[in-house]
Amino acid sequence: MITFESAINRLAERVSDRRQENRNISLQRRNQVVDMYGMEFTRQGDLGRPATFYLSISPDLIYFERFEFKIIIEGFRIPLASNGISSTEVMVRPRGLEIEPTDLTTNAVGITVNNEQVTSVPSSHAHSLTPATHQHTILAHRHSIMPNPHDHETIPHTHNIVPGMSYFDISATNFQVFIEDIDMTPYFRALIPTGSSLRWIDGEGIFPAPPPSLENFDVLAAVAYMEREDRERILAPGYKKVQIVGDGVFNATLVNYLKYSHVNR
Repeated sequence: MITFESAINRLAERVSDRRQENRNISLQRRNQVVDMYGMEFTRQGDLGRPATFYLSISPDLIYFERFEFKIIIEGFRIPLASNGISSTEVMVRPRGLEIEPTDLTTNAVGITVNNEQVTSVPSSHAHSLTPATHQHTILAHRHSIMPNPHDHETIPHTHNIVPGMSYFDISATNFQVFIEDIDMTPYFRALIPTGSSLRWIDGEGIFPAPPPSLENFDVLAAVAYMEREDRERILAPGYKKVQIVGDGVFNATLVNYLKYSHVNR
């Protein structure tokens, strides 16, 4: 039988439970998702100088949902300017170069060797030696450097420079991709199905596949085949270094797709 006192007690317990629940909710740290798609980063690369990118991962990372990117390889575009003038003429003036004859004279030098010392002329100094007494004399002589007087001359001429963008084809063909100094090339290449439209980086273009394909280089799929130590280095939070290495000059654009969960601050 429910009495008035027991009903009051039950209501008080319910109120206390609700207060505790609300307090816990207010103190709870919820997770937040970072979703970055299609962000482009462009760098230049050359033989011995890789194109280097840095991707920021929150230090309170919980887990990755996506870690992918495309790579676009292009030639160099260099701007040419001429202070607002549509065309500029560069004049090369005549230049002359003459070489005069030169004389080189060597004076006589005598060297005397006895049982006690060696005397050198004109600079006098002595060294203790034990050979029998003898003397060497270098006679005075003269060298004359006599090139035929000649004159080099550049014929005056002009060059026209038109302002705009000058394009240079890439010279790189053999590419590698590194993440945190770990070579990802064999893993990415192994993930490309035989006979598919996907292809490894072999020159200018969009890789692993041109539009409208949505395929990317999938880092999470690649690390599944790695040793634990390498996998943990790549998936650790912080600044992730991505490098594209080529055997020539190239422009590289990394199109990033990064999605991960971290603690809401």
